[in-house]
Amino acid sequence: MTRLVRLITYNWPLKLAAIALATLLYAGLVVSQSQFEFTSPIQIRTINQPTTAVLLGNLPPVTRVRYVVSGDVGSGPTADSFRATIDLAPVNPQAGSTYVAIDVVSLDRRFLVVDWEPRGINVQLDPKVTKDVAVVVKTGDLPTNLDVREPVVDPETVTVSGPASVVSLVVAARADVTIDPSGLLVDRDVPLIPVDIVGNILRPITVTPASAHVKIAVFTNARSKTLSVHPNVTGTPPSGYVVDTVVVDPAAVTVEANGDQLATLTRADTKEIPIGAVTGTLETDVGFALPAGVLPVGIDKVHVTVTIKPETGTKPFMAALVMTGRQPGLEYTLSASQIQVAIGGPLADLDRLDPAAFIVNLDVGGLGPGVHELVPAPNLQAGLRLLTMDPAKVTVTVRTIASPEPSSSPSVP
Repeated sequence: MTRLVRLITYNWPLKLAAIALATLLYAGLVVSQSQFEFTSPIQIRTINQPTTAVLLGNLPPVTRVRYVVSGDVGSGPTADSFRATIDLAPVNPQAGSTYVAIDVVSLDRRFLVVDWEPRGINVQLDPKVTKDVAVVVKTGDLPTNLDVREPVVDPETVTVSGPASVVSLVVAARADVTIDPSGLLVDRDVPLIPVDIVGNILRPITVTPASAHVKIAVFTNARSKTLSVHPNVTGTPPSGYVVDTVVVDPAAVTVEANGDQLATLTRADTKEIPIGAVTGTLETDVGFALPAGVLPVGIDKVHVTVTIKPETGTKPFMAALVMTGRQPGLEYTLSASQIQVAIGGPLADLDRLDPAAFIVNLDVGGLGPGVHELVPAPNLQAGLRLLTMDPAKVTVTVRTIASPEPSSSPSVP
């Protein structure tokens, strides 16, 4: 028994290593017999890309994936069976080109990824920046038989964003427009293209907004005409207010168009000027709402001043006369207890007056016994005025109240 134990334990590290090696060789043989290759391209996706940086260039695909199959093979893998990613979190945008390892995993339980090519790639992140550039319109060669005016663009500037190294080269956002030889007016939204100083298109750049509205007047028989400007005031003022005056400066404008368009045109309307919430004075610069193909000459907007005032009117009241300043020992008699008055002013203020509580004071202070004529004085708030009063004067009769006679007491015998 002892000899058997010695035989087993003799030189045991070497024997254990031999067993492990044999196991690995067997496993490798088994794996090599069930290993396959997938050679369709698998697009690499990025994860954890900083929001303040932009990836330069396009990522190459993973071109080869070696895998083993677990269980029944069935249908083979597709590009959707695997996912290839690179983690951009540790990449410094200021460091230039950086080597990043590629990670490939199987999305199908039947396949176990063993290896892939390439194992990593060089990437470069660039800080993301923005800046404003002008919108320019490029029309190319113009037909010789047309009279083409300068483009009108809205907006005139846009924002471009992207890698700092590319954004620094952007000088404009270009709108490419082709002028139709038949002389059609240009009035449409046009996509904007970021370009450098020589007109090369720059990528990857985002333009915000992505398009601009371009209007270009095109004439085949240009004529001009002077028209009065009509301010297009819309809406109504709040209750109790009315439009007082509307003044436009300048009052006339010269327009040009093809001759047949000007024949029936009698005025130049402005765009809408809403006044629904205005209770005072509104001043605004407003553009024109001219028919397509009609262009104002030398001016884009006019200055319009709209004055809103309170709506005025008249309201009658039957007011009670209330004497003030009466003195003790005197009796006062009025020729009328009520008077008819008409009050004028803003309707909103008139509507707030309560007819049942409307009174007119009559100051009798300082009057002695006798007959007096007084003019009633209604107390009105600012903005209201007395129009008529009937009667215009009130007679006040003042009498002394007689003192009672002292009573006589019977004599006592």
